[in-house]
Amino acid sequence: MYRSIVFLALGLTGFLTGCAHFPQEARPVRIALLSDPHVNRSTNAEERLFRGRFDRAIAMVNTSKVDLVVITGDLTQDEKGDELEDFLAEIKKIKPPVLYVSGNHDLGNKIIPGKGGTVSKERVARFEEKLGPCFFSKTIAGVRVIGIASPIMGSGFQREKDMWNFLDKELAKPDGRPTIVISHYPVFIKSPDEPGGDYWDMEPEPRAHLLKLLRHAGVKTMLSGHLHRDLENRWEGILFISTRPISFGLPKGKQPQGWTLVTLNAKGEGQYELQEIKDP
Repeated sequence: MYRSIVFLALGLTGFLTGCAHFPQEARPVRIALLSDPHVNRSTNAEERLFRGRFDRAIAMVNTSKVDLVVITGDLTQDEKGDELEDFLAEIKKIKPPVLYVSGNHDLGNKIIPGKGGTVSKERVARFEEKLGPCFFSKTIAGVRVIGIASPIMGSGFQREKDMWNFLDKELAKPDGRPTIVISHYPVFIKSPDEPGGDYWDMEPEPRAHLLKLLRHAGVKTMLSGHLHRDLENRWEGILFISTRPISFGLPKGKQPQGWTLVTLNAKGEGQYELQEIKDP
């Protein structure tokens, strides 16, 4: 009898050891994609509505059983006064982990060759002093999230050079983790070879560099905002999602405010569901 029990125990141990070579498939990761809250203290009839919309979005997110919240820029209306501190106070209400990147309302508009821009080193430094690094790589819920400061692309600032050095190393090749990239500006609106000089997308040179890195790293999903409307694009097996805004849709009165629920599989491939914020 004793011998039988020993054999049974050894057999069970071997079975469990063998099962360790066949792990269960990772469960999908749920991400709340928010953008363009434009936090402000204005008494303007429209701008004073933005904070309430942000609060309602946060309440929705907190009951949506998401693993992570990402906010893709225009965190503030113009980064003046106490808006950066107000944004930090707002996101303390969010229960899941939160990551965010800067937008053009936070750092200034991108530089368009021959036209200039309003992005400045001083605003970049102020953002990083109060809100942390403007580009990063963090892993949450098994997903590697790479955040980039798209307004500084093409600026020639030292922080832009630092960012490209970081991205060239971080996105040199796949590293086994599902990876998403978050940015304020979408990479393109209609096609990767569209011309530059437009307010709404990345300029051709940084766009080409980033697309090459996304392909090398095996990225399957990239998330952005800025457009104040929904946009989906696909290129080389990559899904590009730009979400509807928290603050106001464009054209005004014709596009809803809201956010996007993104679900990633173990390969980092995304699916999404649009969520609408209703004013009281």
